[in-house]
Amino acid sequence: MAETSQHMDSAPFDPAMIPSEDQRATFTGYTAESQPPTPAPESLQAEKTGHKFPLPNLPLPPNSNHKYRYDTVVQQVTNLLMRDGKKATAQRNMHVILSTLRTASPPSYNPARPLLPGAPPASHLPLHPVLYLTLAIDSVAPLLRIRSQRGAAGGGVALQIPVPLGLRQRRRTAFMWILDAASKRKSRGSGNDMFALRVAEELIAVVEGRSGVWEKRSAVHRLGTTARSNLNYSTRGRR
Repeated sequence: MAETSQHMDSAPFDPAMIPSEDQRATFTGYTAESQPPTPAPESLQAEKTGHKFPLPNLPLPPNSNHKYRYDTVVQQVTNLLMRDGKKATAQRNMHVILSTLRTASPPSYNPARPLLPGAPPASHLPLHPVLYLTLAIDSVAPLLRIRSQRGAAGGGVALQIPVPLGLRQRRRTAFMWILDAASKRKSRGSGNDMFALRVAEELIAVVEGRSGVWEKRSAVHRLGTTARSNLNYSTRGRR
């Protein structure tokens, strides 16, 4: 009571506004019932449920495996760079390629060699090296391949049959062309990263329209356009 009277004397407002002991007890019980229970610490929850983190939502995404945690283009290019089963060396070369694309100056587009529709401005490509790599490969990826079929028209004459390619097949063909062109480039120095630097320079040349890979793609498409008439011979007699 002495503390209450002292507080009442020092209070700047009306003492009747101060709740009594019964009102305080009633208010405390009311708030305890209306408020939700205080959650237990994470350590107690982990001991109670057995999991520190909640279980993932089902169904799991198809790429949730740790072997498929990288970008699809980066993973495929890394496997194409690998020689003699040395995956670590291929990953280091992939790192050098992406670092070179990121630190290089923005490329200049060639109107005579248009890239894929919807390509970002050239100044944005070094900021996204994976997009840089994907744009270079998909822009020169052929839509088809030419298959020789012997005896399609009768006799022993072989006909050139155009065959459409899937997405991974198109990217594989395009990057093998890029690797072939990069192997013919002259190295600017010596070291383990020289081949990766030549591949990065060839990718930049593809985006700028200076690479000879564009000619290979045009030659395959011209030959496929000419060989369209052979499709009738290849399917004749089949049911």
